Amino acid sequence: MFNKLQKHLRVTLSLCVLALSFVSCQSPKNGISLRGTKEKFTIFRDGSVATNIQENSDGSVSWVASAAGGAGGGLAFYVKSNKQEINIANYESIDIEMDYGPGQKWSNNAKNPSFVLRLLPWDSTGMFGGFEDVEYFDAKSRSGTLKYTVKIPSNFSKQIIASSDFDEILGFAIKFNDYNRGNADGDQLKVTLKNVTFNAKSGAAEDTPFDDGLTDSQRGTVIEINYPTRDYTVDQYRAEKYKKHAWVYLPAGYDENDKNTKYPLFVLLHGFGQNENTWGLSNKGRGGKIKGFMDRGMASGEVGRFILVTVTGVASKNWGPNGAGNDVNGFNAFKGELRDDIIPYMRANFNVKEGRDNVALAGLSMGGGQTFNIGIAECLDLISNFAGFSGALFSGADEFKRNVDGKREFNNLKIHNLYMTCGDADDLVYQSFPGYVRAMKNWNRVENFKDYTYPGGTHDFPVWYKGFNDFIHMIFADMRQKSEPVVIEEPSIEPAPVTCSSRITAQGYKCCNSGCVVVYTDDDGNWGVENGQWCGCSKNECRGAQGYPCCKSATDIYYTDSDGNWSVENNDWCLIP
Repeated sequence: MFNKLQKHLRVTLSLCVLALSFVSCQSPKNGISLRGTKEKFTIFRDGSVATNIQENSDGSVSWVASAAGGAGGGLAFYVKSNKQEINIANYESIDIEMDYGPGQKWSNNAKNPSFVLRLLPWDSTGMFGGFEDVEYFDAKSRSGTLKYTVKIPSNFSKQIIASSDFDEILGFAIKFNDYNRGNADGDQLKVTLKNVTFNAKSGAAEDTPFDDGLTDSQRGTVIEINYPTRDYTVDQYRAEKYKKHAWVYLPAGYDENDKNTKYPLFVLLHGFGQNENTWGLSNKGRGGKIKGFMDRGMASGEVGRFILVTVTGVASKNWGPNGAGNDVNGFNAFKGELRDDIIPYMRANFNVKEGRDNVALAGLSMGGGQTFNIGIAECLDLISNFAGFSGALFSGADEFKRNVDGKREFNNLKIHNLYMTCGDADDLVYQSFPGYVRAMKNWNRVENFKDYTYPGGTHDFPVWYKGFNDFIHMIFADMRQKSEPVVIEEPSIEPAPVTCSSRITAQGYKCCNSGCVVVYTDDDGNWGVENGQWCGCSKNECRGAQGYPCCKSATDIYYTDSDGNWSVENNDWCLIP
């Protein structure tokens, strides 16, 4: 009897284990589907701006997003649970299924909820730290279930590459679109995401592992600092003192013990309602989008090496940490902190060059306004490189110029580099942008000016990221690193005998060594000079022209003139033999 009972228990337990195994192997009811495989959602928590985040038993995920002056929140997700990327060029559409409805607060005059599908490239640190918006879509009712298919534009991969150099996508975000929707700040939208499906193109290739081509030695380092400062909105004797958090980027090869190698300094500012974290620079993951711009630009030699610090531009006790960035008095008082605290601290604690030409200041929106109204108008003796990304410029351009030109202490001080950008669909600041651009172009104080109008750009990060990348290609050109030649050891091969025209050797001249430069040609053949003596070049030698060499292997003709057919080799012109 006991043996029968024991056997029955074993069978029962085995069936239970089998049943559990079967359940665990089943795909989740809700989740993300990719090439026939369905997984649970993997939340990108550090990259999200949401509250009340819940992972439900059926696999769905719920959260509450709040309106914030057009920068409504949302939740970010990884495309794969292992946090690997996919190539967005392989996909044609994305299906979304979700429930939605107003939260505890919702303005009566607000339109029905609206959403944005935001894709996060490989260099993103979250939904506000490097992204490209695919499509905005509106709900047809105030609450309900929404099923929607987002078509991926045919040029979207190129758009990602233009922004991030590679088309790999790390994740996506469902964002509450509160831009011009009648929502008041703090309006809440509750969302439950059920299913997301990435639909691959027919015959699409497999997704490839990400590789940006850089070695670890070519990547910069991001560190955190806390510098001493005070509240500059009140008199010094009443001011509260504290330390403020900031992020610092140190270029590849930076050595704190090498005091003979110093670098320029770039101070980067955020906008209203933001803080030092807004640009996405981080010591986590791949460090953020702007770190990628700097790493790749410096490694290629197209961008000069510099030290970057991203700070909170609120010079009051209301700065944070992780502050709301909405203290206007603190914004306006930033001059003291910039001059007396930030720049001196960076020079004292890092290997920073002296001189105003070795300092740059830039910012987005309100930070762009600070760049002009504080950087140029009040700190021109310390800084000569400036950029405003959708800058909030509250005074007229002519008034601004008169104010700067009227300061005797700024006599003969030039603005070495000035850059401005704005989207032509930016309802907040574009109205003043063209006039400011014309005025800055014609200002004799500016030595080098560039501007860019972003087609279809709104008051948002795609405009600002491009602006940042444009600007770093303008500044600190003397710090651009020349690429070192790569030496590849090859097995020794006996050189082939060098031959030249028999008419030349018949006159008693020798053949030149291989690789000789043709300096003269007559009926006898091609002539070169070695050791001060005429010699004969082989018949396939090329003389080059205008100081350019002959092509070694390139054969594509890009240009033809009286010298012959020209191609490109090693990023330089060469003459095809």
